[in-house]
Amino acid sequence: MPRAAATAPLATLFLVQLLFAALALVMAGLGLSLRVEDFRGLSRRRRDVAIALTLQMIVLPGVAYWLARAFQLPGAIAAGMVLLAATPGSISANLFSHLFGGNVAFNIALTGLNTLLCALTLPLLSTWAIAHFTGVVVELPMLFDRALQTIGVVVIPVVVGMLVASKAPTFARRIEKRVKIVSAIVVVVFSVAAIVKEWSALSSGFLQVGGAVIAFNVLSLAIGFGVARAFKMPRPETMTIAFQVSVHNAIQAIYVALAVLNMPQMALPAAVYSITMNLLALCFGAALSRARPAHLAPAMTP
Repeated sequence: MPRAAATAPLATLFLVQLLFAALALVMAGLGLSLRVEDFRGLSRRRRDVAIALTLQMIVLPGVAYWLARAFQLPGAIAAGMVLLAATPGSISANLFSHLFGGNVAFNIALTGLNTLLCALTLPLLSTWAIAHFTGVVVELPMLFDRALQTIGVVVIPVVVGMLVASKAPTFARRIEKRVKIVSAIVVVVFSVAAIVKEWSALSSGFLQVGGAVIAFNVLSLAIGFGVARAFKMPRPETMTIAFQVSVHNAIQAIYVALAVLNMPQMALPAAVYSITMNLLALCFGAALSRARPAHLAPAMTP
């Protein structure tokens, strides 16, 4: 593997961390549009929760394994594909739901639950993938500290935003549209900055994993959206599940590969994915926003 491609995840980790911090600020703004009532109906969506978690924690790791075999990826990189698929939904998924008409309260609840469960399943799946693709036996610790950190970045800013909205509703309504604009700018600016800064290194790595990563992006979006539509979910929940199951926590995969396992090649799929996922999610959301509502609004379920 070229040295530039091997070092790409290190610099990409820094960029993704900056995006992580920026998203915390965006989540606070997102909380301005939420009320306590938005969360009270979540208990009636147990079927939708089960579907989303099944897709994210069982189906997509299987898709990643199949793609690693189909693209004949080298051992550590193939294991990195499974590691990426085993990570929970990213904070960015909540942002895309907000931008494109998803159920944000539902998305936040899914992010929290999925993040906690993945703290248990990610080490198991990754350990198996490393042994299967490389023959190396490793033992990964449970990642509850990372899970709690992610949940904190999601929940705490949202609660702060909700408190501001309850105390100053006029102010919250006045800046709500501006928050959407700022949210879109955050994703675009950081995605473009990452591409520009890491073009040389990532282009080298893209030759190895780009096809598999983009295929994983597209299939994740298609599976999430298609399954939600097949179960006749309302449009907001359909959009939410599409983003929740397709926008993974790339920073967690990079962290595990570099800081826990010291395997830079294993971080490469997540490094490339951290760039492509935002661009494809934006294109997907924008394309559906232009579609006729009748194509996107199935009958409401009880």
